[in-house]
Amino acid sequence: MREAFILLIGLATGILVGLMGIGGGTVVVPAMVYLLRMDQHSAQGTSLLMQLLPLGLGAMWVYWKKGAVDLPAGIVCALGFLPGGYIGGRVALAISSHNLEALFGLFLVFSAAMLIWEPGSKRAAKAAAATGAAKTTSAAKLAAIFAMSVFVGIASGLFGIGGGVLIVPLLVLLFGFEQHRAQGTSLVALVPPTGLFACLTYYHAHQVNVKVALLLIPGFVLGGVLGGRLATRLASRNMRMVFAVFLLLVGAFAAVSGWMK
Repeated sequence: MREAFILLIGLATGILVGLMGIGGGTVVVPAMVYLLRMDQHSAQGTSLLMQLLPLGLGAMWVYWKKGAVDLPAGIVCALGFLPGGYIGGRVALAISSHNLEALFGLFLVFSAAMLIWEPGSKRAAKAAAATGAAKTTSAAKLAAIFAMSVFVGIASGLFGIGGGVLIVPLLVLLFGFEQHRAQGTSLVALVPPTGLFACLTYYHAHQVNVKVALLLIPGFVLGGVLGGRLATRLASRNMRMVFAVFLLLVGAFAAVSGWMK
């Protein structure tokens, strides 16, 4: 029964990965903590192990066929995740589990606030439409994206997430990407094992549940394809707001839960 429940969690997570262009950690980590009663560190380490496989490949292919992927930017994001993830993982293991849970919640609330910042998103979209910035990737722009992705990689290792939860809004707000294109580009960075160094850090500290990770993968893959197909049919603004509300609710619950322990 527990195994079937874990499979369902993987399916739900995969759908949100494809639908929102996120790495899945924002969903699967709270699910493991509150539904499977796992420790925060172990949930994050297990999430990173699960995401080492190219689980977002099916969802990314759906975006690719729609022309909603910036491959150079996605590759640069992947390269930045590697060193950042190692740093974040080392920091996370030095923090107590309940404090880490509270910080994880605050991080989700912050991510939701970025998405709700509608004026910034509108300005970015208008600038991209006027200059074509979202369709071009100059050397300077790629360098800036790399610097951003190192920062996101630190957050990835610190909170056991794939990075898409930050990469997507930052590509929109800072680099003028359209929402669907930002999501498709984010998924490129989830194909290679960008969280390898972070995952090894958790594994050496015995904070990875291999069995749970393997059970999550099948539903994650299937759900990613289904979510990707659904995403291309929805309005960008609606997707952003739904995603923001979801992050806000989960984040507030995690922050309060961590502080009360």
